Amino acid sequence: MKSFKKVTTQELTTLVCDGCGLKASADDDFEFHEFISIGHHCGYGSIHGDGNQLSVDICQHCFADMCGDTLMITEERNPIPEGKDTTQLEYSNIFDVICQSKDKAGQLKDNCDLRLASREMLLKNKITNNDELTVALKRVEQLWDAQYQSTEGNELHQLADLICAYEKKDWDSFFEQAPLADVDFMPSRLNFKSKISFNEEKTASGMLSNIPINTEVDDESSRDSVLADKHLDETKQYLIESITNVLHKHPKLRLGQLLINAMNFQQPCPELFHIEDNVLAKKLNQFE
Repeated sequence: MKSFKKVTTQELTTLVCDGCGLKASADDDFEFHEFISIGHHCGYGSIHGDGNQLSVDICQHCFADMCGDTLMITEERNPIPEGKDTTQLEYSNIFDVICQSKDKAGQLKDNCDLRLASREMLLKNKITNNDELTVALKRVEQLWDAQYQSTEGNELHQLADLICAYEKKDWDSFFEQAPLADVDFMPSRLNFKSKISFNEEKTASGMLSNIPINTEVDDESSRDSVLADKHLDETKQYLIESITNVLHKHPKLRLGQLLINAMNFQQPCPELFHIEDNVLAKKLNQFE
């Protein structure tokens, strides 16, 4: 003989986000399965005490907006060999790691660690050892590539000031000697020529090769006389002299690169950033 009782079964079919009102059905794709639903029985000492029930359903987007900056992301929960060190990964946004490979996840972790270490240096406003100097240089490289400016100010310039203070140098000294930093800092600059091929005619030496040169005239006296005759102001005199000096040292540089290498950022010449190579070549031809 068998006895039965009636059991009512409920199946969840729809979720509505308590934050933005997004409605997701079980028949839909990933949005339904990415909902975060919490049903918690509150203790008598909690904020919502007296044994109340706390229930909330929010979509992944609202969840990221509310908690994304404080989430701790870990790898998939596989059995971990005994004695193996485990570390938690911190990200500013949980969705930075969704659908990323392990290599890219590792890169995100390294970038995060670099950002946090840089933040600590900026808070104490000082670099105290070579390890911190290496971190600062890597962060500068990261910011330089992204042309990034933080909401708390220009982090790139703040780090550069700390680096100069630690090495007891100023900005100008970095434009007077090469290389600008250690070999492991922005290594692509050292093999720039091998990555970009250009016609010899488009280099500074090629574009200026047809300028007649009087070998009987001293370079410095000739340049000074031209500058005096043209009645150039001090800023333009300094710029022409700098470009000429760098041209002698690096004749293979294109004129755009030549201008950046010769530029002193303390001199007010913003319009020169927009000059074309051929226009600059014509202007330099005038000083023959």
